[in-house]
Amino acid sequence: MKKRNIIFIAVSGIFMLAGCSSTPSAGEAKTYSKTPAEVYQASCKKCHGEHGEGNPKKKAPALNDRQAGELELDLYDVKNGGTNQSSGTEHEVMEHNMQKLIAKGYDYDPKAMAEYIEKNFYKGLKK
Repeated sequence: MKKRNIIFIAVSGIFMLAGCSSTPSAGEAKTYSKTPAEVYQASCKKCHGEHGEGNPKKKAPALNDRQAGELELDLYDVKNGGTNQSSGTEHEVMEHNMQKLIAKGYDYDPKAMAEYIEKNFYKGLKK
């Protein structure tokens, strides 16, 4: 009987500790401290331009020639170390810079950022 109680207490403890995790579960959305507009203005426009036009001197591609779906894949790729290989472009420098930006609080949701860029800069949208 004592052995059962010990096992029950141990299993209960494991479940309680698992519930205390600070990592968001699959059903919880991560929250970001800055809006996509704040992140873009503070860190992206320096290289990608005021309106996402890009800068060949800095090897920063234009962002205003792609729609949200493609941008989202590229942004996800950059944030996650090139694991998605979505665009076929080289992201090594940006992957390195992205980790520094995240550490400074400039993290973003790839989908929200892609939608922001498309809505505000995409050349194909009529305003």
